[in-house]
Amino acid sequence: MASLFNKLGLAITFSPTGKALLKETKRLSELFDAQLVLIHVGKKTAETESQLNKIISEAGILKETEIIWTSGDPANAILKSSKKAGVDLLIAGALEKEKLIKYYIGSVARKIMREASSSSLILKEPSLEPAPFKKFYVSTDFTPESERTIKIAYNFALLENAEEFVVISDYNTPGLASTILDSVSMEEIQKTKDLWQTEEEENLKMFVRELNLKGLEIKTVSLYGKEGWEASNYARQHKADIFVVTAPQKRLKFIDRLFHHELEYSFERLPSNLLIIR
Repeated sequence: MASLFNKLGLAITFSPTGKALLKETKRLSELFDAQLVLIHVGKKTAETESQLNKIISEAGILKETEIIWTSGDPANAILKSSKKAGVDLLIAGALEKEKLIKYYIGSVARKIMREASSSSLILKEPSLEPAPFKKFYVSTDFTPESERTIKIAYNFALLENAEEFVVISDYNTPGLASTILDSVSMEEIQKTKDLWQTEEEENLKMFVRELNLKGLEIKTVSLYGKEGWEASNYARQHKADIFVVTAPQKRLKFIDRLFHHELEYSFERLPSNLLIIR
């Protein structure tokens, strides 16, 4: 199998979360047999260079690693350096808020999710003792782009010896409202909903079957409701280790936050670790 990602990027800091992210990134670089690029936003001095080398050594990183020193707005500097270095998976972390079991996404991670030129992985709870992802949940909308996302996620799951692989489609049928208005009975409405549900389930099963993926059982789930929200919520409820989505073809703008693009539900409230495929 060809490497899924050839070059992993991480913005390295001296915080406890930063050290955990470095450990997680080391594990993934070994899993993918990928090069590692570390980006530090800050002035390079003898002291900071010594600190950086120390935490790299403590993380057990032995192979040659590219280190980029940059300055300026952290998010912009990371994105620019990552693109210039040819990173194809950029890793960032969510932050624990006030030591509660609650996480929010900092401004750097938000910008990475929306604007990175590469795929990105947002780790909800990075650990100093990283563990493989065992439960993969993947959102699809039947496009060629989401077909590629499923294949990448599936090969990732094979490398992890995953125990669960679920492909989810969520759908909304605009005609349902008019059907309800025109219907004379709840029975007729339910029959219509059941028909759409059956069609959606069959379409998803066929879509996945045609990918001809071997080695791991695939479960398919079709959900009626608000597109984007349903799949994300399903992954959250079933305690996914990683939720995989396809990046939109156009970069998200401010308007998408007012009138939600479907990915914004995952961006605002992480259902789990989040992998965005570009």
